[in-house]
Amino acid sequence: MKPTAASQAPPEQRVEVVLSACSAADAETVLGALRRHFSTDTAGGTIHGPTTPDPARPTVWTATFDTSQVAEDVSPAELGDAVTVDVQGGPVAVARLRDVLHRTFEVEDAGAASGDQEVDLQLKLRGR
Repeated sequence: MKPTAASQAPPEQRVEVVLSACSAADAETVLGALRRHFSTDTAGGTIHGPTTPDPARPTVWTATFDTSQVAEDVSPAELGDAVTVDVQGGPVAVARLRDVLHRTFEVEDAGAASGDQEVDLQLKLRGR
């Protein structure tokens, strides 16, 4: 398996993003917005998760992003419903990714935990 740009980034520049309790279309909107600004661990830019979620089971989409490049132009995006996003990574990397989310969506902080070298955030996103 060939390493991807995100997997080759220094650990302090990588951010793990996990989306849950949302539609496949909303997951693609959020992860697609992040892919426009940061390289990702997914081959061809695809997301990890089912294309047709089973309503009887919890559905989760994940991706890891390399935030070593700071995003410039960010456009607002629409979502069908609120999306819960869990973000984990180094403080600077999480701040860069969070900035893009704030410029793209309405963001509500739903929780945070910080360690010596890592930040965990839970955010609720809504379209602009």
